[in-house]
Amino acid sequence: MYHDEVDLHGSGPSEHEVYPVETKSKHDYWTSVTDVPCPVPGCKQTVVWYEAGFVPGYRVCMADAGQPGSYDIGSICHHFMARGSARKPELVRDHEAE
Repeated sequence: MYHDEVDLHGSGPSEHEVYPVETKSKHDYWTSVTDVPCPVPGCKQTVVWYEAGFVPGYRVCMADAGQPGSYDIGSICHHFMARGSARKPELVRDHEAE
């Protein structure tokens, strides 16, 4: 994890935590930032796709709801914006949404 000045909300850059994530494919960026373990230390949830009503690349972490591919929306803990490339995927933590 490192810190970077990022403009997540269109109101100017501010400091955010940035989490480099493991590259799962040299050709498919989205597989590295979706359905992966949450990178926040101590969190045991999964980072999932959550773009509806938000901008492309938005992700949140949620707990598994017990069935494959299903998550407990009430367990949302951390919010992220995905950025980078297939070779260098990252998740920028959005503290303002938490």
